[in-house]
Amino acid sequence: MHASPSQSSDVGAPRARGPFPLPLVGRDAEFGALLSWLEDVAAGRGGTTILAGVGGVGKTRLVAALGERAARQGWTVTVGRAFPVETGVPYAVFADAITTVLRDLTPAALAVLTRGEGATLANLSPAFAPASGTSSTRESGGDLKARLHWSFAQFLGRLAAQKPLLLVLENLQWADGSSLELLHFVARQIGSERVALVCTYNEAELDGNPALRAAEQSLLSLGSARLTRLEPLGADALHELVREAFHADAASARALAGRLYSVTRGNPFFAEEVLKALVESRALHEQNGSWHGWEAELPGLPRSIRDAIAARVSRLGAPARTVANLAAVIGTRTSHDALVAVSGLAEDTVLAALDELRAQGVLSEQAKPGGGVSYEFTHPLVRDVLYGELGMARGRLLHATVAEALEALYGPTADAHADELAYHFSRAETRGLAGKAARYLAAAGRDALARYANREAADYLSAALEHHDRGTAAADPDAADAAGLVEDLAQARQRMGDYDAANALWIRARAVAERAGDTVRVASIERRLGLSSFWSCRYDEALAHFDGALVAAQQANHDPLLARLRIAKAMTLQALGEAQAARTEIEAALAVAERLGDVGVLARVHRSSLLLHIFIGPAERAHADGIRAIALAEQAGERAVAWSAHWAMAMVGGLSGDSGAMAQHLAESERIADELGSPVLRCWTAEIQVELLSGTGDWDAGLALAERTIPLARAMRQRVLLPRLLVWAAMIHLHRGAVAQSKIYLDEAWRLTTSDGGAPRVSDVHSAVPVHAGFVSYHVATGEHRRAIEIGDAGLALVDRTGYVAWGIHRLLPAMIAAALRLGDLARARRYGARLRRDSEGLGHKLGIAWADSSDALIAMLRKDYAAAAPLLQSGADALEAIPWLLDASRVRRNLAFVLAATGDMDGATRELRRAHDAFLRMRAESELTQTRDLIREIGLRPPARTPHVGIGALTGREVDVARLAASRKSNKEIAAALGISPRTVSTHLSSIFLKLEVGSRGELADVARRQGLLTV
Repeated sequence: MHASPSQSSDVGAPRARGPFPLPLVGRDAEFGALLSWLEDVAAGRGGTTILAGVGGVGKTRLVAALGERAARQGWTVTVGRAFPVETGVPYAVFADAITTVLRDLTPAALAVLTRGEGATLANLSPAFAPASGTSSTRESGGDLKARLHWSFAQFLGRLAAQKPLLLVLENLQWADGSSLELLHFVARQIGSERVALVCTYNEAELDGNPALRAAEQSLLSLGSARLTRLEPLGADALHELVREAFHADAASARALAGRLYSVTRGNPFFAEEVLKALVESRALHEQNGSWHGWEAELPGLPRSIRDAIAARVSRLGAPARTVANLAAVIGTRTSHDALVAVSGLAEDTVLAALDELRAQGVLSEQAKPGGGVSYEFTHPLVRDVLYGELGMARGRLLHATVAEALEALYGPTADAHADELAYHFSRAETRGLAGKAARYLAAAGRDALARYANREAADYLSAALEHHDRGTAAADPDAADAAGLVEDLAQARQRMGDYDAANALWIRARAVAERAGDTVRVASIERRLGLSSFWSCRYDEALAHFDGALVAAQQANHDPLLARLRIAKAMTLQALGEAQAARTEIEAALAVAERLGDVGVLARVHRSSLLLHIFIGPAERAHADGIRAIALAEQAGERAVAWSAHWAMAMVGGLSGDSGAMAQHLAESERIADELGSPVLRCWTAEIQVELLSGTGDWDAGLALAERTIPLARAMRQRVLLPRLLVWAAMIHLHRGAVAQSKIYLDEAWRLTTSDGGAPRVSDVHSAVPVHAGFVSYHVATGEHRRAIEIGDAGLALVDRTGYVAWGIHRLLPAMIAAALRLGDLARARRYGARLRRDSEGLGHKLGIAWADSSDALIAMLRKDYAAAAPLLQSGADALEAIPWLLDASRVRRNLAFVLAATGDMDGATRELRRAHDAFLRMRAESELTQTRDLIREIGLRPPARTPHVGIGALTGREVDVARLAASRKSNKEIAAALGISPRTVSTHLSSIFLKLEVGSRGELADVARRQGLLTV
């Protein structure tokens, strides 16, 4: 780690550089923690560490020291860097990191590690491409992206199985969105692999990359990464730095270090630059093996670090400055050949210039894998200063020079470098090059779109279309085609959920297709417009678009498009509550799809049928359609369809009270949503997860997930989804006694699902009925029972109008029964209970049947028919707990205790009250806990302590299961498989467990588990 001082001071030679780079000091704690973490990773507990700090604080130096130590211990170490000019290049930072490793592998070894996925992984780096003649399957769209993510994570695991892997990704403030999505995915998959992922970024520039902030926050909240912030060095550390670097006595070093701290405030890079300036100016100089000039005054120091850098580069010779300027324009790591090509100088002149730039610490040199040499700036600030001094006019001229030189250098492979060439041509701002800018922007955008890098695709294609609309493309035969650009950009915008922008583009594309008389294209675009309107909840507009598209598709006799249109129309009719009309469209689409034998279309038909029959029955039809849709979607590689089928089957599990099936399909839908990188699908998956956590009593996790998801649903204008999320969160708040917060959420949900006159919109039946159920529960909790029944009857009328009986079963009818019982209106309660049983048995709704049984038991109890009530209450509680629906199970147990006490069975009453009390205490259901304690007193017993359990007793049943497995050193994936939940849910539970047990790691958790006997249970 210590560099030897230069011994040369000859006048004609490059000036002595002193003891640079400086030694690493002041980072013992951070370095020790990283080394300890590497030990854990080497033992098979992989993970991600994020190092953040301002520019120059020493992030790169620290990870370099870590890499050196890991390499000496036999690790594979590879480093990738993001560059500001590559923020639009998909997967750039990963490609930069992994290419070095790939080129050291033999073709046979690469084939073993990629397991036939080389063609898929080639979308990340061309070095993955299989040998010539090897056949492979290439997917498109979301499936390609999904396979790329999984294949790369599995590749890293196989690579690390040979020897541990340290993968360093630097300067993520400039990372592209696709790299950050891949980072988020990989970080969650390496928990049981020998992979250490280290990421660095300049926190001063974090706000410039919202995707980085979102990825970081998500990984930290999931427990899939840890964050270390590097602070500037203190004055004592700078004293140590000067003493160690210059072998100075304590007094001399302290005098300089004090002044150094006043200028740099402890920033290591700034300190090094100031010391370099002192050495170069000879104010600090070496003589006879010792350093002199400790008394140098501050006025002789640069007033700013940028001044220091500018002063240093101003002393460069003309060729060196030319090469440095061109390297600043290129902006990223660049090859020797590229510098020669863009400079126009003789190669020996370039070599001399590069020697000078290396001697002055402007550029650093690295050997390229497979041969050759590359260069990059020693620090991003050096590049920033050089580029900033060019000025706009000179900068544009140099971008033009670089663009044309690189295009000539790449020759026939120029399109493979479209993103790089687009960057330079688009900044050249010269009329003669605008057409090429449009061409390469379009090529880069389409490449990003094919790789499902939607944000980057939209940026590139927008820029290309802007060039075209300014008339530049028309003047150049190589310019991008406007119609194709518009449709590609519309597709990117629609994938991102920006439906308004997508609609405007589709309308423009439709006009072009109409003028060309292309009927099939018109129909296809109308379908896209209809889907965009559907996802924006503008159902009438969607139907109009679908009907227009059907006419055009029938004129063109295009059966595959007809089938897809009927499916889309059925989906819209279902949302409007027109179940029978939707069924007619589904049957028509099924007939066409079966005639065509189109697996993808068949998957969509069965998915649509599943979504319809969930709510209207029969249950057997919904289940069969769901299983068939999943199988067909997997066969066709239709990942988005597979997601929606699993999501719908999770809803089937939730509505029917089958929490096992719900958790299984929910885990699959979560996995696919992550693979597709869709924030919309993640929101829809989270909504069911919140409902599941609500039912199982994991309210802390449920509320945490709801509070994270609600703002996202608002931002993406999810008008159907958002009200349900608000209701599920409101119900948890209500049960915990936070009545005011519950009302705020319910009011917002009501506004979203009603018209200006306050009446519910039929088109919002899938959210309006849950909102009615939420308000019924609210008014029961606040004692307004007649108002609860009034709202409940309005919700039932909406159910009857649409035929979606499942929504009447789920929460609405049970809450209305509770209101009737509180009023003492047993006849009304029996009527509601009979309907609940009839509808539940028709749909095979186990939860509804359990609620109906409990209703009958409560009616018998109120009639004081305790002999009939006791067994019914016992079976109802057991059924609700088995599902599990723990709040209602515990309520029924409390009533069972009352009946047992009334019949003289005090032991039984005490047992049931204890179970109910413990459950309400864990859930922090304040109102229910108070009622339970009052009953305990009524029967002459002393209530237990009304304080939360500490230690293991504070955990829910599911948290105990997770804690036991985690303490046994199971990975998140292993725990998820054992419990039938998703790895993300495991992470959520672990966060809650760590908080409740006040531990910070799995090791500490294992210690607590052993002390409290959890591992012996």
